[in-house]
Amino acid sequence: MAQTLGFVVETGDDGCATVVAEKGHGCGSCSAVSQCHGGRAARTERTPALNRAGAAVGDRVMLTVETGAILSRMAVLYLLPVFGILAGAFTGALMYGDMDGTGGGHSVAFGLAGFILGFVFAVGISRIWSAARPIMPVISRIVNTRLTSPSGDRSAGCGCGAK
Repeated sequence: MAQTLGFVVETGDDGCATVVAEKGHGCGSCSAVSQCHGGRAARTERTPALNRAGAAVGDRVMLTVETGAILSRMAVLYLLPVFGILAGAFTGALMYGDMDGTGGGHSVAFGLAGFILGFVFAVGISRIWSAARPIMPVISRIVNTRLTSPSGDRSAGCGCGAK
């Protein structure tokens, strides 16, 4: 599972919370970079999350995302165009009888068409999945409860007591 730390900034009655998530050191090379916007310059990302741990505003929490959900979507996005290329190339070769590789570019043209068609299907399936079952981080545990200063005032979250 992909995990990162964050601070709860807002909670809702629907079991969700808004969390300011910290980006980890490996975000640039993570396979979920397109889902969590890790390529952006900001060090944090404000994101909705399922509040299964019962966290309150100000709590430092651990966010997790199921890797299987991300990998299945990535597989569709990558594999459908590849299968489209192969199916198109073989279809072009079979239709014009140039299995010996000396055809007039029919395999290339059909392969390109198969790639485009596979990519369009992959994007369509991805959008349907995202609308039906969006990938949402889950607050798996509370790391620290609300940070407060010795006088009881809420701190800025830096541990200094907002002095």
